[in-house]
This record gives sequence, structure tokens and C-alpha cells, in this order.
Amino acid sequence: MYTDMSLVSEPLRLIAYETAAMLGPEWRVEAILSSAIVVHPIGFRIALDNGTDRVLLTAHVSVSRDYSSPLEDITAEIETAGARSITVRRTVEAIRAQILPHFGRENAVAGLRVLCLPLRDAGIPAIAQGSPEQVTIDYKPERLNVPIQRYGEGERRPLGVIITSTGKDDTRVEIRIPHLSIREAARITQGIRPGAGTPMKDVKTLPEEVRSELAATFPGLTAKHVISDVPRYTDLIGPSGVLRIRHALAVTREGDKTHHQNWAAVWLRNATVAQAYPVLSAYAS
Repeated sequence: MYTDMSLVSEPLRLIAYETAAMLGPEWRVEAILSSAIVVHPIGFRIALDNGTDRVLLTAHVSVSRDYSSPLEDITAEIETAGARSITVRRTVEAIRAQILPHFGRENAVAGLRVLCLPLRDAGIPAIAQGSPEQVTIDYKPERLNVPIQRYGEGERRPLGVIITSTGKDDTRVEIRIPHLSIREAARITQGIRPGAGTPMKDVKTLPEEVRSELAATFPGLTAKHVISDVPRYTDLIGPSGVLRIRHALAVTREGDKTHHQNWAAVWLRNATVAQAYPVLSAYAS
């Protein structure tokens, strides 16, 4: 029944297969009549239909802890492009940003099903435990309590995630990723930071040694001094308060020479599943 693709148009069929491949190794394609369905074994099913110069996405999602509530229809539309690869990329982005987060609204376990996807695809041996009210995800490298200077560029840092059901058909997420280089902190948070056209606020709060670098790397955030010590801590806060990057600067002097070392931690607080997903995707990549 679900493998008969004879009624699915060839353009839509190709888009569906390439979308499933880009979504991850566990996604596959099925069909119901003229609709292509991208399916994940965790239980996600998203229909793709032909529209006029558009791809129509539909998912029937349980978004409430009240199991007597009907499923909600979650939809999105993507304009097709001349190049199929662009259409596929738009479709994947819409699924991740506009469809998948709704699968995580029912409770904390539902949030886990969505947020574990990038970790599963990357083979990260994180440990999840909890209940429908709250779930934790923890990953620690084999070497515990490693000082920042021993982490190599791109080496995966520890990860802590807390997923909490609000009881109001919504799920909230906290994420902590410590010991990051400035470059890695910027890469991991790129999907939820303001664009480059917005200057950083309160730039003079930043340590002079790294002021220009941080202002250029994290536009749109607000700098807030935390501690004047060794290291010196400064928070870089997103407009909504959900994102907080804590920057640390350690300055040492040897004779007439000055050396400084800086690193960062990424925190998300009270984030939606849609905000948390791109951060975990970037962390896992």
C-alpha cells in the first residue's frame, strides 16, 4: 500500500527521495495515492503534495497531553525553484523549522523524539532519561574535566539538555555547551542569532583585548559584564533572552609580555523546540 508510487508525479517523487536523503539516514519515502510521505521510524510522517509551483507539506500531530484532543494539522508551503536541489533544500528547511518542532509539543518525551534526531544521525552516545514531565540528555567525552586548552578545534564538547513539559501544549528546552572556542560558539548559534546588519549593543562592556573580534562575530547581541576576575566573564545575550553566550578571558603576564586566552559557553534557557533544534544540529555536525 505505502510502497506503490505509481500515482505520485515524477517531479514530486524525486523531490521526496532527495528530501528524505537530506533529512538523515533513517528517513524513507512512502506514498498514499498521489501524495509522497517522508517517514522516520520514531513516528514522524510528513506528506508532500504538488501545488501550483509549490510543494505542500502536511503532518497530523498530537500537540496536547490531553489524549482526547484531536490531532492538529500542521502545514507549510514551499515555492519550487528552477533547480530541484534548491527546492529540496527549501523543503528540508521547512520541515525542520515549521513541521518537526510541532511533534515535540505534547510533552517532554515528544520533545526528546525531535531533539534527539541530529544526535542519532551523528552517532553521539548521549544518555537520555526522565519522564513525560521532564527529560535530560547528557553527553560527556571520555576525558572528564578537561581544561579548555586540551580541546582541539572541532573536538566535541560536553552537552547538557533539559526538556520540560509546560502542561500547556508546549515544551521548553535548556541547553548548556561549555568550553567552546569563539569560532565554534558562533557556528553553533548561527541559526538563532540576529543577522549581520544589527550591531552589538553595549560594546564598551567587552574586554578591550577582544572587543573588535566579539563585536564582529556576534552582531545583534547585547554585552553584559558579569565578573572582573581571572578569567573575566562577559555575557552576550540575544534579543529574546533565550540565547546567552558566556565569554571568558584569561590574561597572564610574563615579564613584559601579555598573553590572553578566551573561550565561551553556549546556554539556551526557556527555548522552544524550534529554537533548540538548529543549535543541536550545529553541535552534532
